[in-house]
Parts: sequence; C-alpha cells; structure tokens
Amino acid sequence: MKLLNNLFLFIAISSSVFAQSKDLALEYERATKLTNANEALQIYQRIINTNEDSDYVWLSKLKKAEMFYATGSYITSSNILKEFNLNAPTHLLSQSSKDLLYKSLDAAGESDSLKVYQKLLSTNKVKKNTSKKSTNRVWFIQFGAFSSLENATILKDSLSEEKINNIQIDQVFKNGKMIYYVRSNHFNSYDKALNQSKKLKNKTKFTISGF
Repeated sequence: MKLLNNLFLFIAISSSVFAQSKDLALEYERATKLTNANEALQIYQRIINTNEDSDYVWLSKLKKAEMFYATGSYITSSNILKEFNLNAPTHLLSQSSKDLLYKSLDAAGESDSLKVYQKLLSTNKVKKNTSKKSTNRVWFIQFGAFSSLENATILKDSLSEEKINNIQIDQVFKNGKMIYYVRSNHFNSYDKALNQSKKLKNKTKFTISGF
C-alpha cells in the first residue's frame, strides 16, 4: 500500500510540474505521418493555436507554409514564411526555408518583396524573437516523446552510443496515460539550452522546449 501511495504521489507531482508543457511532440509527429492533408493541417493549426513556447509551434507553421505552397496558395504560404524566417529560433532556420519563401514570393508575382527579403535574409539583419526567453523557468533539448518506456529507452541508449550525454527520460501523466519524454538535463535559460544544442548539429533531430 505504501508503494502504491508513493506511485500516486509521484504521478501527481509529475503531472503538476509538467502541466504547462503541452503534448505537442506527439501531436506533431502524428501529423507528419498522416496522408490526409486536411487532417494534418488541422493538427498543425491546433498546435499553433496553443501559443506554447515550443519549437513545435514554429515547425507547424513551416509545415503549413509547405502545404499551402504545394496547393498553389502562394500568397498565404509566403506570409507564413515571412514570419517564420524573420522570427523563428535560429536553430530552426535553414536555407530551404528561405528558398521556399523566395519561390512563393516569385510564384505570387511579388518581385519587389522578393528582392527585399533576399537582401534582408542574406545580410542577416533579421531580428530574432527573444520574448519567449523570459517566460519559461526551465528549458531542455527534447529528442522524442513516446507512449512506451521501452521505445524511449532505446532512443536514450542510441543517443548515448553517439556520445550524447546527460540525457534523461521524463515521465508525464497526461490525459489518462503516461508519456515518456527523452530530454537533456534541464537548463535555467533558453540561451543555455541553445548553446548546448549547437554541439548536436548534424548529429540528431531535436527541438528546444520549456515550461
């Protein structure tokens, strides 16, 4: 009985500590695997609507832009891509996201805007969005989220083999089920998490999240 009480206490504490950390990782992964574009788009929009301080919000915006571009909605795609390339965290930006913006502006017939953004993004005069850095107390690098402890352990062991250390599995009881997050040790600032993430570039996929 004492063991059972301790288990319930652990679940309650875990649920409380991570209450502000939405289950965006699983939602995002589910959307990327869908073949129904409309259903995937709805999930991306739900993630965006949470306004969470998470990379998954920005990644969902990028996915939306890609889908609008593919369906010929070039103006809508370019508007989303403008925001993404101007305000998304630095580690999420890539040449491909810039190129897609240029293509969408060109396809939309916005030649003047195309020249402006090509110059702006190539000279790195973009002001990064730093407002979220002051809202969260805890930050971490997240590598995956699973409903199975076994799968989370496999990823953790795989990261260890790649010499990526200080990885932990956080258990969060949410919506009646336990979710296992594979994350780095926690940092007390976004900048510290970002600096640590630079060492992981080209090694593995990850996002930076906080609560």
